[in-house]
Amino acid sequence: MSPLPTLPLLVDAFIADTAHMTVEEVGAHIRLLVFAWRSPGCCLPDDDARLARMLGLTAKRWAALKPSVMALWQRNSEGNFTHDRLTHEHQFVTSKIEKKRAAGRLGGRPKSLDLQDQDKATGSENGKQNESERKPPTPTPTESPLSPSGEKIGGFAEFRLAYPKRNTTFPSTQAQRRWLEARKRGAKPEEIIAGAKAYAAEQQRIGNVGTKYVQTADAWLHQQRWRDHAPAASADAPAPAPVADETWRERIRNWRARGGHWPWRPSPPPDDPRTLVPQHILNEFGLGAARDLPVLMTGTR
Repeated sequence: MSPLPTLPLLVDAFIADTAHMTVEEVGAHIRLLVFAWRSPGCCLPDDDARLARMLGLTAKRWAALKPSVMALWQRNSEGNFTHDRLTHEHQFVTSKIEKKRAAGRLGGRPKSLDLQDQDKATGSENGKQNESERKPPTPTPTESPLSPSGEKIGGFAEFRLAYPKRNTTFPSTQAQRRWLEARKRGAKPEEIIAGAKAYAAEQQRIGNVGTKYVQTADAWLHQQRWRDHAPAASADAPAPAPVADETWRERIRNWRARGGHWPWRPSPPPDDPRTLVPQHILNEFGLGAARDLPVLMTGTR
């Protein structure tokens, strides 16, 4: 039996993370969470063959699902895949078990006074505060990435106004948490808001505003999608760094898996004649004739 046989599932956060995924992708994600929970270090190997075997999939099918599924995971310093929330829960549950084991080794006996907090040994009955002592002021709660305090979060209200409408209620609580997590990682409010405005313009252009095809705001923030909609480089800006062939292949697979959404702004999508994808990569994916098509649009998707 696994040393941690129960895996906690935060339902609201899970639904927010996977709202954009297919049933098959969600199933693969859940199975990988379970395998990571049972593994030393609460992580997954960066080995596509092993991951495919864990999921009972062929290598070809896993290659199609991987871009969407593994977008929710991160690589650690050892090159393995980890999941932030899963790691946090694993550490929390492990800590509780260790505390219970330590208490069990004490046999339920009370701790001696010298092991207790000496500040509590005030000499007053039942440890109550002396009437002559002034009670310290209660600290004012501050905003926390995991416990947002209402709408008074710098820049969040503007982000909410800029974000495109969906066919469901705006997920304020979850979105605030994701906003604070993004800010904690160093993202600036103005770049997130600019990305939201660009995303709204894109969704308006393709007629998705007010439908289920607009991604939920909390999932959009969690996946750092404002980077997909960063302003295009100016004419004086340096050219993008060379891109490896395998990186181009992965982007095209991801583009197809997302139903034609092309997030890499420096280049138009592969089916645009102005794309920067090398010709031999286009040929591999049956897109070799893309550059022969006439230019009908004046901007990228």
